[in-house]
Amino acid sequence: MKRTMLLLGTIAAVIAAMSFSGCRKDPLKDMTDEESRIYITNHDNNANFNSYNTFSIVDSVVVLSNRNDAAKKALTDYDKQLIASVKAAMQQRGYTLVDKSAKPDLGINLTRIDNSFTNVSWNPGWWSGPGYWDPGYWGYPGGGWWWPDYYVVYQVNEKQTAIDLFDLKNPKNDKFVAVWNSLWRGTGVWNINNVDTMVQASFAQSPYLTRNK
Repeated sequence: MKRTMLLLGTIAAVIAAMSFSGCRKDPLKDMTDEESRIYITNHDNNANFNSYNTFSIVDSVVVLSNRNDAAKKALTDYDKQLIASVKAAMQQRGYTLVDKSAKPDLGINLTRIDNSFTNVSWNPGWWSGPGYWDPGYWGYPGGGWWWPDYYVVYQVNEKQTAIDLFDLKNPKNDKFVAVWNSLWRGTGVWNINNVDTMVQASFAQSPYLTRNK
């Protein structure tokens, strides 16, 4: 009886483990669009963000692509939402929005990046050698085996969005210094419904970017 109970308990444990494994989330296939997005932020360690009072933002968004020689400016519904959301986030951090003619302390550039890459890889194949199954096992003693080489061509399309914050009141050698930037990568970064969430995620990663101290 004890052996039977032990065996049944073992079988139940195995079945439970298999069921759990079957329901377990695949980290790649079952990843949501939100989980795939990455927010990369960077800032100048020497910048005193509390010393800035005003900011101005571009009136359109630059679109960069490695398929075109020149950048273009756009003002789609997505771009309008991006501008409005970044404005609101900066104002929530205590900065005052002014026109660019009012000599703001900070300037904000917005960029959408649309790149496509085509790559070719070559696999030289495999040959039999020490540690592999000997062909003699299959009835062909003295022979060898090989897997022919092959080429793989694949294309990657990636859309990104960048926010760049420049110090306009302290230029160096007639050049503006970038004091903060954020880059979005992943699925849905060009989806207008995700703009507010992505902007808030970028600012949440940057608690130093504020006048509210």
